[in-house]
Amino acid sequence: MHQTPGYQQPYDPPQQWHQQAPQPQPHSPMQPPTPTPPPPTPPTSRRKPASKMPLLIVIAVVVVAAVVGAIIFLTGGEDSTSEAKPAKSGAAAPTTEAPPGPTTAQRAVYLAALREIAPELAENEDRAIRQGGLVCQRILKPEDGGMSLPQFTVAELSKGGGAITRVQAFKVIIAVKAWCKP
Repeated sequence: MHQTPGYQQPYDPPQQWHQQAPQPQPHSPMQPPTPTPPPPTPPTSRRKPASKMPLLIVIAVVVVAAVVGAIIFLTGGEDSTSEAKPAKSGAAAPTTEAPPGPTTAQRAVYLAALREIAPELAENEDRAIRQGGLVCQRILKPEDGGMSLPQFTVAELSKGGGAITRVQAFKVIIAVKAWCKP
């Protein structure tokens, strides 16, 4: 038989499919009729109904990760196993290196500027220079988080003498920057 390319002959099912199902035999009066078994039930899924527990676990893990990430971000990402830092307060933390100080000529100019800003700041000259050195140290190595430089200056210079304002703190920072160079 000749076939054209791409042509397929129709499917011809086997002959046994065309035969009829066997007819049941008549029962003899002596034999009781045999019950026909019920048709098989379709297979059912053995899966249990879906539980929401895995979804809740995933959500809980994501929430915990977000909280930990936010804490790390807000604290500056510093490792807790690193060197223990002293507790932050309104005062400067004790340092191992001495804060920078002005030369003799810069000292005189700085103390004169303090007297113009607030005379009580220059009453104890050694304390005024020490506090100016701490402000200078904060200028050179600003800390992440915590107080801003003006807040630190107000807190540091308000010790011992009297309180200063934020405007006075800005003037002190300008006076310190005149001699505080990296």
